[in-house]
Amino acid sequence: MKTVIYLDTLLLVNFLIGYLLLRGAGLLTGCTPAFGRNLLGALAASASTLVLLAPPLPFGLQLAYQAASALAVVRAAFCWRGARPFFRQAAWYLCLNLLLAGAVVWRCSQGTGGIWQTNNLSVYAGISPSLLAGCVAGVYLLTRLLALIFGRAPARTLYRLDLRLGQRPVRGLRALYDTGFEVSDPYTGAPALLAALPALKQKLPPGLESDLEEYFSRGELPAGGAGIRLIQCATAAGRGLLPAVTASGLELSGPGRKGTLPRATVIFCPEKLADGNFEAIFGGGLFFAL
Repeated sequence: MKTVIYLDTLLLVNFLIGYLLLRGAGLLTGCTPAFGRNLLGALAASASTLVLLAPPLPFGLQLAYQAASALAVVRAAFCWRGARPFFRQAAWYLCLNLLLAGAVVWRCSQGTGGIWQTNNLSVYAGISPSLLAGCVAGVYLLTRLLALIFGRAPARTLYRLDLRLGQRPVRGLRALYDTGFEVSDPYTGAPALLAALPALKQKLPPGLESDLEEYFSRGELPAGGAGIRLIQCATAAGRGLLPAVTASGLELSGPGRKGTLPRATVIFCPEKLADGNFEAIFGGGLFFAL
């Protein structure tokens, strides 16, 4: 027996599902998508269901299509913050889809289900659109309840940072504004920021890069030192001396702040910062000096 599928209903219902589940994934990762991007992701989710109407594909292609379409939906909805946040958002989006499938199956087991049809790893359930919409609304409300009880994942405010080290411009750094960062330069009084050397290796002047690597490998500054000085900093690993240089022409732009500074102190650390989604950290001293 063939099932009649109404294309407008299929697309509209799956648009609603995609919209709410993407917002739920945003709540659980602390990065709720903007309204426009949320709509774009929902449109991609809706369009991806059209594979249900396509001729049956080989099983390998079915798996590849479902994985690629899910990643494309998440990519369309969320701004790029790095690979780890992206796959975290995709994982939560998958989990919410599975939770929704479980809710629909449970409701159908109560005698409200109709004809089921599968094709290309997509499932069409012959239930009323209002019932399906109620299930997805229930899943979304559950995510909001969990966020209310346990707290949302902390959202990170990232800024674009441009500066000049010597004669070389360093542009497009992703910098995190951290209110707990209170390091200052005791020598010049200039605002300071912390930068991850591994993320900046291809952007630094050659002499500065080699001098910094030598310091972190040997614990001593090379002769000359390319204008490097040592500043005492307190980190999670304890107190220590980190190398620093003076940068000129610093420009910062992002939410709630945009400005320039004639100079700032860049302190380098030998490891990536957090999960590697940003290359620098700055605090209120630099933020309010702009």
